[in-house]
Amino acid sequence: GGGGGGRGGGMVRPRGGGGEASRGSRRGNRTITDLIVTRPQSLNSKKGTTGAPIALLANYFKILKKPEWNIYKYRVDLTPEVELLSHKKAIMRRQVAKLGSFQFDGTMIFSPYKYAADPLVLMDKDDKEEPIQITIRFVGDLLATDGQYTHLLNLIMRATIESLNMQRAYGPKGTKYFDAVQKIDINTQHLQIWPGFCTAIRQHERDIMICTELTHKVIRMENCYNVMQHYARDQEVVKKELIGKVVVTEYNNATYRIDDVDFSLTPSSSFAKKTGERITFLQYFRDRYNCTIRDTRQPLLVSRAKAKDVRAGRPEVLNLVPELCRLTGLTEEMRSNFRLMRDLAQHTRVKPDTRVKRFLELNRRIQNEDKAREVMKKWEMTLDKNLVELPARVLPAEVICFGNRHEEKPNNADWTGALTRNRLFETDKLTNWHCVCTNRDFGIVSKFISFLLNSARNSGLDMVDPRIIRIDNPRVQAYINAIEQACNDSTQIIMCVVPNQDANRYGAIKKRSCVERAVPTQVMLTKVMSNDKILKSVSAKIMVQMNCKLGNAPWTVKIPASGIMTVGFDVTYDVRDKRKSYGALVATMDLRQCNSYFSTVSQHSHGEEMSNFLVVNMMKALKQFQQIHHEPPKRIIFYRDGVGDGDLSHVMDFEVKKLANDLKALYGETAPKLTFIVVTKRINTRLFSKDMRGMVTNAPPGTVVDDVITLPERYDFFIVSQSTKEGTISPTCYNVVWDESGFSADKIQIWTYKMTHLYYNWSGNVKVPAVCQYAQKLAFLVGQFINQEPTHLMEKKLYFL
Repeated sequence: GGGGGGRGGGMVRPRGGGGEASRGSRRGNRTITDLIVTRPQSLNSKKGTTGAPIALLANYFKILKKPEWNIYKYRVDLTPEVELLSHKKAIMRRQVAKLGSFQFDGTMIFSPYKYAADPLVLMDKDDKEEPIQITIRFVGDLLATDGQYTHLLNLIMRATIESLNMQRAYGPKGTKYFDAVQKIDINTQHLQIWPGFCTAIRQHERDIMICTELTHKVIRMENCYNVMQHYARDQEVVKKELIGKVVVTEYNNATYRIDDVDFSLTPSSSFAKKTGERITFLQYFRDRYNCTIRDTRQPLLVSRAKAKDVRAGRPEVLNLVPELCRLTGLTEEMRSNFRLMRDLAQHTRVKPDTRVKRFLELNRRIQNEDKAREVMKKWEMTLDKNLVELPARVLPAEVICFGNRHEEKPNNADWTGALTRNRLFETDKLTNWHCVCTNRDFGIVSKFISFLLNSARNSGLDMVDPRIIRIDNPRVQAYINAIEQACNDSTQIIMCVVPNQDANRYGAIKKRSCVERAVPTQVMLTKVMSNDKILKSVSAKIMVQMNCKLGNAPWTVKIPASGIMTVGFDVTYDVRDKRKSYGALVATMDLRQCNSYFSTVSQHSHGEEMSNFLVVNMMKALKQFQQIHHEPPKRIIFYRDGVGDGDLSHVMDFEVKKLANDLKALYGETAPKLTFIVVTKRINTRLFSKDMRGMVTNAPPGTVVDDVITLPERYDFFIVSQSTKEGTISPTCYNVVWDESGFSADKIQIWTYKMTHLYYNWSGNVKVPAVCQYAQKLAFLVGQFINQEPTHLMEKKLYFL
């Protein structure tokens, strides 16, 4: 973008109230792309009323701007045409003295100044001293309804934060900025943490605000050369270990993705500079960065630029020296290292009060450091110095219903204690089950089963001793043979005790039980059974899981309305074949009448339309509902997980409309009323409250936010459903994109919160409605381990817990 400079060259200072344009109108030769409006037209109010009022802080700063602050759009044409974006930007940077401050994206100028001449023609020279004509044509005011409006503000903020000497890195979740100066060394684990921020600006209910969240990059002390030395004899293994990894270069902290390893090149090889002169990599790094490369025979890494980076002037292929590249992120082995993850968590799980201090410190730097202040001043932008305050409500705690009609109100979204004191809400007789274990583990298993039977007695579950099948070794085939033996005995459930985590063995057990034999399995690790300190609590949890897999609910909540089917849907990829993915759907069968669930999975190939499978799965669930109740549901509340902002338009145009149309075609006037809600878990919003002493804490469970930081084009709300003892809690965002229910915003919020209490793998609230968590769990099991659709004979049970 453009830099600073004077305010001469035929400019007019902006005056307020630029011309209005309706959404979707055309300006110049381009159609303005709007925000995706998903707020139903019939909606009167998206605010609820139930709950105790509470004042919160959120990790947003308002962008304050002067009333006369307008931005104007101009199209730029260069004659003769210039191909490279970097060359275009260099030419336009030289025009700052004539044009004043502006941002340039390669085609358009965004400027706070109205130029007197239209078109405005300027002259410059290219790198060969040939004349270049610059023609600048006025396109129109940049309105808040333009998609480019927040894009421009984000560009300005990017320039501001980069002026604080932070390193920019792109990722799947947007732009992040890391502060290498503030790095934290964890010497015991040979790791380094770079703290940073991710930011995003957009129009919220009444104000344009910037959302600021903390992020961290984990850098390993080992470099790529160390990895190569470890696998030096096998080039294919070296490639497997390095391709796809992200590295940081030691000489300028730049981030690159490794696309290949070129064993034909070494640091002694030469390449052509822009001037045409050839130079070796050894000489280049010594001259440019004062880096001495020790091993002159190491192969070079290859990083290929994306198309947009090539247009911006980056070489299509970049060669990197392994010795100078440090790996980022964690390996699976690291993630399973308890001590390492604990040490990391001390720095990455930031408490609410510390988090707020860091937000305010970033704001202070933007306000006070000269370079950052200069960027903001050019654009006449200022940030509010304080985090935004907003009103919220805390919904009443739900009553948890156990067996014998006993009820308890949970403390802080956790009813583990109440679960151990009470009988389960529903139980069955478990009179025919098997346990498979090695001869070596027989003693440990026998002890655990006695604890398990005791937990069952206390909870009202009629469980007898299992028939134990002892195997000689822990090989896959030994477990498969034992499962076959147990299945021939009409078993209700099979427990498989395994000595260690082995994905192949686990997948084989689940494939045999979920695809070929239709019997629930409970897989357990020997080391969990052999830990006497946790034996009582583990046996209680396993007993609850086994009871659920038989089709029974351990607890429930009070359901105010009947005839409602609640649905969760999630999608995951097949780890073995990325061309395949699986859509998992889990539905309730009217929780007012019964606690049964229905689940189904469909496989689809890359490029196939997801909506077709979603509707087919939905029809299966409706058929099951009708078999139970002899009529369709009155309402369907559909929670769709796994939708990014970029997919929202597609979900609206295909999934939602097809589902609504097919329901009407199938049922006519008696069609269930559809409510379709997009659920987003991974968001940067954080909510804080203050306790009696003025200390910043997490917002309490049951907190609902439906104003200030919500979006005007959406029917959206945030709910904090769970609690945490460590770090800062993250709310979940719900976007109601279709609503025929006739329910008020209040009722939809309360229903959503109720549903977070019914995930039976955890005796507490979860982050999303239970049907979403079940769908995610089922999709993960199929995509990771089974790699094909489970048998339909398991559809009526939560076998995947």
